[in-house]
Amino acid sequence: MVNDSPSRRVSRIFLILFVVGILFLVFMSLFSELLPAYHRLFWRISLDNVLHFVAFAMLGVVAPLAFRRGTRAFGALFALMLLGSFMEYWQLYLPHRRCELIDASANILGIVVGGGLGFWLRSLCCTPRAVSS
Repeated sequence: MVNDSPSRRVSRIFLILFVVGILFLVFMSLFSELLPAYHRLFWRISLDNVLHFVAFAMLGVVAPLAFRRGTRAFGALFALMLLGSFMEYWQLYLPHRRCELIDASANILGIVVGGGLGFWLRSLCCTPRAVSS
């Protein structure tokens, strides 16, 4: 490839991580009976909610690093929000799962926090800096 810069190669690696992460989330959503039961940590928050937040936050961090254009990164984050909401709705039709609004909220909050962190990391490592003399 003629125009295969290091930043383009790094973006491809993050894109692969992004796609693998989505596939993993969908798989775990379908086969969650493999996981142990979760107990409430405090108030209405359970370990399951924390895992929802962390999983979607990780994808949120990767999205701005995988997509070099800001509009595509925002589109990916919006698509993640739709996916997280759809996965919760989808659980209405699975006999071993329950659709919970707090899980959908944890998904979206994770995407927002992770996306913000991802854009911040991208600004630190991927933005050309002026050379001071």
